[in-house]
Amino acid sequence: MEKIKLEFNGYEATVIRPEHPNGKWIWKTEFLTAFDGAERALLDMGYTRVYYRISDKYGSYRAVRLMHDFYHFIVKEYALDPKCILFGFSRGGLYAFNFALFYPEYVDKIYLDAPVLDMRTWPPKGSREREQVYQEYSLNEEMLARFSGHPIENLKEFFDLKIPLLLIAGGADEVVPFEQNAGRMIDYCKENGIKITSIVKPDCKHHPHSLEDVTPIISFVES
Repeated sequence: MEKIKLEFNGYEATVIRPEHPNGKWIWKTEFLTAFDGAERALLDMGYTRVYYRISDKYGSYRAVRLMHDFYHFIVKEYALDPKCILFGFSRGGLYAFNFALFYPEYVDKIYLDAPVLDMRTWPPKGSREREQVYQEYSLNEEMLARFSGHPIENLKEFFDLKIPLLLIAGGADEVVPFEQNAGRMIDYCKENGIKITSIVKPDCKHHPHSLEDVTPIISFVES
């Protein structure tokens, strides 16, 4: 295993390469080492792990443009597959969802875990993170309420892309409210006959992410 730190367009990136890379790669959009049991198992199977630290941009249009440029660099530099597997945890869900929406041709599969899909529900009002959202998206509170760029407002366009999706969330999530985020996405799929793989942990809050037994995640990635 080799861990490489680099800088691209002014932002830190990390590439973790297995001993025998198979060309496939996991792009975790936030929190590289948090609840990473599945990623460590996949690394042992030959998957490269990639992280681009453009934190506090909340999946904005600027973030997606940075991700686009980084994608082309990383694929060429490390001889990676043209399609990545996106892992979007918590606010990382904003990055994964929006990148796939703009560049579906670069995405093989997506795993969302307790994702933020509606910025009206997180970050909380008055928080530093909420102010960062206003700044990054050039919005204020009144504009945020009418904003059409929340992932939850673009579910039809997203699912029309037919990118395989795994969704894991805590049914008692107190940070990123389940009913307005992951739960709403699950309900949309049920109402519209859309097949996704979803696992709801009924009594789980926002943490812990992932699963104690990561077999379903591995099976999804390998399917």
